[in-house]
Amino acid sequence: MGIGFWLATGWITLVLAAAALADLLPFAGYDETLAGPPQSGPSAAHWFGTDGLGRDVLSRVVHGARVSLGVGIGAVLLGLVIGGPLGVLAGYRKGVADAVIMAVNDVALAFPSLVFALAVVAFAGANLRNVLIVLGVLGIPAWVRLVRGATLSFAEREFVLAARVLGVRDRRILWRDIMPNVAVPAASYAFIGMAVVIVAEGSLAFLGLSVQAPTPTWGGLINEGRTLMETAPHVVLAPSVVMFLTVLSFNLVGDRLRALADVRQSGLEPSRQAEPLPAATRPHAVGGALLQVEDLRTHISTPRGTVKAVDGVSFTLERGKTLAIVGESGSGKSMLIRSILGLLPAGASRGGHVHLEGDDLTGCSPEEMRQVLGRRLGTVFQDPMTALNPVRTIGTQVTEPLRVHLGMSRKQARQEAERLLASVGIPDPPRMLRRYPHQLSGGMRQRVTIAMALSCGPDVLFADEPTTALDVTIQDQVLRLVHRLREERDMAVVLVSHDLSVVRQWADEVIVMYAGKVVERGPAEQLFARPRMPYTEALLQAAPRLTDPPHHRLRVIPGRPPDLAAVPEGCAFRPRCPYAQDRCGEEAPPLLADTRDHLYACWHPAGSAVAGAPEGAESHGR
Repeated sequence: MGIGFWLATGWITLVLAAAALADLLPFAGYDETLAGPPQSGPSAAHWFGTDGLGRDVLSRVVHGARVSLGVGIGAVLLGLVIGGPLGVLAGYRKGVADAVIMAVNDVALAFPSLVFALAVVAFAGANLRNVLIVLGVLGIPAWVRLVRGATLSFAEREFVLAARVLGVRDRRILWRDIMPNVAVPAASYAFIGMAVVIVAEGSLAFLGLSVQAPTPTWGGLINEGRTLMETAPHVVLAPSVVMFLTVLSFNLVGDRLRALADVRQSGLEPSRQAEPLPAATRPHAVGGALLQVEDLRTHISTPRGTVKAVDGVSFTLERGKTLAIVGESGSGKSMLIRSILGLLPAGASRGGHVHLEGDDLTGCSPEEMRQVLGRRLGTVFQDPMTALNPVRTIGTQVTEPLRVHLGMSRKQARQEAERLLASVGIPDPPRMLRRYPHQLSGGMRQRVTIAMALSCGPDVLFADEPTTALDVTIQDQVLRLVHRLREERDMAVVLVSHDLSVVRQWADEVIVMYAGKVVERGPAEQLFARPRMPYTEALLQAAPRLTDPPHHRLRVIPGRPPDLAAVPEGCAFRPRCPYAQDRCGEEAPPLLADTRDHLYACWHPAGSAVAGAPEGAESHGR
């Protein structure tokens, strides 16, 4: 939460307690004249001094908090009680209800709020009830918009649709599924709204249109003390400072609550250069390698400890080859890609070296990396709908890298974009360039992202599970497209996938990752024919086979992947391994050579005399 949040919460608690217990505190009465010498400064007897009539300023500030905070809380509750249900109704029902409610709401927002407040208070009378009602009514339109927006964002979520499929009544869906999610942004706005109302009430009191004397309010105290600014400035400063700190505290608390429900930064911006880890090995160039990764490490500092998301990964990739990276979720595949690209989350530290045709990318500045990303390194992400901006046309997004990196004119970029879309198999490119992402199918959107990744002719294309969200037919089309473009452009491809059948068909080399480390690496044909690491063997056994009999129990890997913030000693796969021995828990195995190109990290590899456990044997950790 941060120290600012707790200081703000402490101040709000102090002011609320003082207002609630004002009559019990050992202060003089707020309207008691000559409680001390008139216009005397702060002293032990009167901490905030006295005003022109000798009244204790601290007592008046504390009693004034009752009015200011009471109006703030009451007005916010009134706005929420009326505006909240209207916002939920508009956001959940949509249609006519939404159109009517929002039309009335827009008219209310268009009316000058200050003029309305002045007119109503002047006509109905300046008292606590009227001020509270006016400020509460003025807050209703803002509450309607806020709650409606939050309801709209959750009404189409999968968990709400699932509840509807189960036949759950709308009332129960609203109370059980939507309202708890709307409560967080509503709570944050409530604190910010109280700050706004306190300022508004203070403004009305300063103009003499709030609670009348002798009842004190913060705005009224400031108005009364302005004539004493030269002789007794403390009379104005005391309520002003208290009001300022209270409004600031409400804003800080509300902003922090909003931050808990609002992801403001992705944490993947290349403008923030990651702090390098100390080098563990000295890099050595490999002849003929397009991409060389040497002892790459990415560690992320968290409250639970250091997460070793990528821990000492090394490999080389030649031009015209496809390297596949496989492993369970959380094994470090996607983080490895981001580490190579330099797109690291906040708090991450990177070590090791990444060479692209001899150029060390780990030493590049953020500005230098911007020239590499897109031009020499292209990326296709898993979900094309989230990778494309929903409010920009396809043409705008495809032409942007052409204009930024290649300096093309608008006309040239448009022509090149049409050619790119045609090259990835999209029919009628001129019409497609005018469309928005939601108007395309999933397969077409993925083809667009591939065209964007290839627009500047990169040397290496990173495909992070590019076919997961697509059906089998479209998967095959997209993978054939990537393979064809790789051969036509003579580039290299790094493919991240869970689908071993895809890897077997399209990859030249395979890396198997577990707990942030490479546990097996080699040519795809050798690795699939003779897996040596028990984890690789378990992955292959877990893949369904067409030859399996009907109703055959699917094979699973027992246990779960380790916590990367607390990886066990020795081999990380030991608790799940059927071949594990005592040595596996004492010493982590290095990468050993089965052949010159086939490496594995295991003391008792599959197929050896020691690793003679039968298929389906229980793991060491069960």
